[in-house]
Amino acid sequence: MTEIFPKDVYSALKTVLSNSSYLTYFDEIVIRKFRRGNLPDFEYYCIVISPQSALAVVYPAHQRYIENTIQLVMIGKMLGTEEEAILADSPLATPPKVGILAMYEDIVRTLYENDLGGAIEFTPGLKELDYASDFDVVVEEEREGFLMEMRMSYHPKGARFVDLK
Repeated sequence: MTEIFPKDVYSALKTVLSNSSYLTYFDEIVIRKFRRGNLPDFEYYCIVISPQSALAVVYPAHQRYIENTIQLVMIGKMLGTEEEAILADSPLATPPKVGILAMYEDIVRTLYENDLGGAIEFTPGLKELDYASDFDVVVEEEREGFLMEMRMSYHPKGARFVDLK
């Protein structure tokens, strides 16, 4: 069933990411505002589904839909060299070694043309993932190490509606 409101879209997004065969190396997936000073507890890799905004947008034929702006923040502990932090692609290793670019590819493989189990509607042009992603390696002094961080903007749209009555 296609959803209108953000909370249902966020829940469906978490379910799809948690069940993706491409993302098995992520040991934690959470919905919360991302703050570097308050990271979730995770062993190697984490996805933070961070709400940014919601906007009711007019669609042709006098309908509306709510466009959600979500920042997906993928965080990983850097377990090798700086080059591996970018290029590593060994999700089945122990511990897993996955770089920022492989994380990006795995998220795109999971979400491209994915209607989140029917929770969102596509609009012509598939613009849900057509935004810049940022890649970074940051020092977290409290954790005595480096973290890889990738931020991806995701804009799923809920069901079209004429009015909410």
